[in-house]
Amino acid sequence: MNDKMTNILKKSPGNKKGINQSLLLIILIVFLCIIATVVNPRFMRISNIINIFQQVSVLGIIACGVGMLLVSGDIDISVGAQVSLLGIILAMIIEKLGGIAPGEANAWMVPYAVPLAIAASFGIGALLGLINGIIVIKSGVTSFIITLGFSTIYKGVALLISGGASYMLFGRFETLGRGRVFGVIPVAIFFFIGVVILSHVILKYTRYGRFLYALGGNKKAAFVSGINTKRVTLKAYVIVGLLNGLAALILISRVGSALATTGEPYSLDALAAIIVGGVILTGGKGSALNIFLGVLLIGLVGNALVIMNVNPYLRGIVIGIIIIAAVTISNASSGKK
Repeated sequence: MNDKMTNILKKSPGNKKGINQSLLLIILIVFLCIIATVVNPRFMRISNIINIFQQVSVLGIIACGVGMLLVSGDIDISVGAQVSLLGIILAMIIEKLGGIAPGEANAWMVPYAVPLAIAASFGIGALLGLINGIIVIKSGVTSFIITLGFSTIYKGVALLISGGASYMLFGRFETLGRGRVFGVIPVAIFFFIGVVILSHVILKYTRYGRFLYALGGNKKAAFVSGINTKRVTLKAYVIVGLLNGLAALILISRVGSALATTGEPYSLDALAAIIVGGVILTGGKGSALNIFLGVLLIGLVGNALVIMNVNPYLRGIVIGIIIIAAVTISNASSGKK
């Protein structure tokens, strides 16, 4: 690595400590927990805390992928449509292959239905991420516009192949979404925490993570210094696709069915959690820990409103206020006007 690249990586905004953002998120989380517990003591029960983590597992996995991409200065708002499409594909495979009667000629395929669905989810997820990345890089158009277009395309494909119908799993694929370790902790939580830890390691301790921060800080300078910016960006999109594949597996396993709109809410929710977590839209700043806290805060808001018997439609208003407050304080702490 040459001296110019080394200097860019050292000066990358992502390498600075986001203490203010972390403290803000922790204070908000503690404050929300106190208020919810005062109104309804059941909020702090272990069973409810576990339930919250299970509810945000899919969101957290998606947010980690998009968050790492956003650190590099790019964005993918087609993730919800990707999850929906992947969910339809894997549910179709499980329903059609898993539902073959024992006496039929293709009955030998039944045991392979779930493994094939899992492989398809990851494989097609990576392919969708690759397509997004290639088009963004080759077109030179801002990633927001390109992935907005792909969001519509993926939703259309999901509707086309499903005919607008839902696909039921009938209990054939429940372990990832409903399984529990020792009958207590949902399997989905382990995947969520594992992805957060992996994201933290990539961003903080790997050369690739430093490249992501460098691209977000100044893509032109990163390119001049010798970083293969196209390759770094393309890998980030593929990672998003792979994590979307995992999210689709867990989500469809949990709900037991798939629709062309199943993953639709996750695009905006993931972006909200990432922004609340301090990852700025221009890139170069953010951490896996803060993304985790942002996801947790979004999940707590929804759960607290329900357990306090508050109108759940207020969730969007509360999250909007939190986003504005978090971004404002983050900008102020960074010395921006």
